[in-house]
Amino acid sequence: MDFPFITAGTFSIFIAPDPLLCRVLEAPLRQERQRVLYICGNHSRVLSRLDRRCPAFHIRRSFTVFQLLSILEEADETCIVLEHDRSIYDDAPELVPAVACALVDRAEQATVILIAPAFDPVLGTMCGRAGRVVYVEDKAKRRPDRERGHVALLPQQTTLEAF
Repeated sequence: MDFPFITAGTFSIFIAPDPLLCRVLEAPLRQERQRVLYICGNHSRVLSRLDRRCPAFHIRRSFTVFQLLSILEEADETCIVLEHDRSIYDDAPELVPAVACALVDRAEQATVILIAPAFDPVLGTMCGRAGRVVYVEDKAKRRPDRERGHVALLPQQTTLEAF
């Protein structure tokens, strides 16, 4: 995959507004030699906006964390894009670390990227296992009175300057 900020063999998290998520995913999805698995939860904010010209583009939905773990175990694609849906963890929040570990394991054979429009506590847990976290905030929509989440980076993780 030709993501400008993701290296093969790593689990990466990209948090950005929906339009930017779509723009970042467009070019790599057009590559003919890629087998892409797009996993979304109960609803997708991004999938309907993507130009899915990749001939081997598969879509799977997970409505529970158990389904997500099963999908990840069965996946054999060269790129896995997981659209974050916090609601699938409602019944089993204790399995969030297990999902993060499964994403790291899948990254040994595939490019794995978790995309999300905003930071939340579930992503905070997953950030500790990710090889790279990219967070782009829309400053025009930021409310000064709102407390923002903080992502703690591990020594092997790096940050990028704001765009």
